Amino acid sequence: MKITIIGGTGLIGKQVIELACQDDFFTQITAVVRSPLPHKNAKINELIIDFDDLSNQLKELKGHALICTLGTTRKVTPDKKAYRKIDLEYTLITAEMALKNGYEQIHLISSIGANEKSLVFYPALKGEIERLITQLSFKSTYIYRPSVLMGKRNSTRILEYLSQGFLSLMNPLLLGPLKKYRGIHANKIAMKILHEIKNNEPGLHILESNEIAINGQ
Repeated sequence: MKITIIGGTGLIGKQVIELACQDDFFTQITAVVRSPLPHKNAKINELIIDFDDLSNQLKELKGHALICTLGTTRKVTPDKKAYRKIDLEYTLITAEMALKNGYEQIHLISSIGANEKSLVFYPALKGEIERLITQLSFKSTYIYRPSVLMGKRNSTRILEYLSQGFLSLMNPLLLGPLKKYRGIHANKIAMKILHEIKNNEPGLHILESNEIAINGQ
């Protein structure tokens, strides 16, 4: 199967690419990126483009499943208009082009608490993205709502580092309905995405953070 990923330089995206490179089921991995990937493999087709010209540059996009892990942070992108452009507009344009070109699956990384009616910018934006993506007529639509992401990032984010350490201690105490607030490793999310691509169950699937692990792990 041929897969395409937008956001391949992020924490989850890098894990998806590395795992897919090791799996013979995936024959080609197209990475839509602004700059070259640090990970090199014969399977990887780097599509280095100007994101402000996505529609024109993705006309020949080919594959079976699209994985959207694109996102930014308020620290990197404090301007809400620019934040919205990266998280929502770029994701939606890529999804529309993929659907037009015959892709059957879309896998979207959203966030815990995504809710378009929220008065808080971030969960409201994620909720809006979810709604727009689900309105597209993909055969299979998967939405993942992870809690705090755990894993090694390229840049040092002190607050995230501290929160990861705190959640490592708190995770065992978060039981029942609180399980979805447990921190989750990016590697587990990547494993789940590739697992569901293989399953290719038709319809809409929304997975909360505690539902992302495979076989309860």
